[in-house]
Amino acid sequence: MVKPVIIETQRFEDFRGWLSVPVDKSIDFRVVQINQGFSRKAGMLRGLHFQEGEHAQAKLVSCLHGSIFNVAVDLRPGDTFGYAYGEILSFENQKQMLIPRGFAHGYLTLEDETLMQWCVDNDFCGEAARAVRYDSDFIWQTEPWPMREYILSEKDKNAIKLSELCKF
Repeated sequence: MVKPVIIETQRFEDFRGWLSVPVDKSIDFRVVQINQGFSRKAGMLRGLHFQEGEHAQAKLVSCLHGSIFNVAVDLRPGDTFGYAYGEILSFENQKQMLIPRGFAHGYLTLEDETLMQWCVDNDFCGEAARAVRYDSDFIWQTEPWPMREYILSEKDKNAIKLSELCKF
């Protein structure tokens, strides 16, 4: 996979509601761990997180309640280093983003009471976990972060800029 892929989940609706199949055998992705993140307020910016080396993770990201602006940044050596891709994922649009290994991932909540989920293909390894600042000089291939005031953790405020990151 060269860049993140947006998966548009089809809904099958009737008078009871709807059914969808977010993942099937057409998606080459093996789930090792499922993570969920809940944010009480809109404007929560989390990330951009990644794991180095053999601990790198591909991610399948979706929003189960509310909406997020989801971002993936290419950290792989080469011409696409620093390319950033953003997409609104929401309960309403049922879109998902499949992010290859070698990318940093983060998201901004666009609504209060937002629940998102990301499935990963490799275990979490604290020693390999890193973060890149959200306001680094990325090369946006889509619209950038929505302009607003962000709420960040100390860890994410203190992350390194992309320009300081050794291209691993």
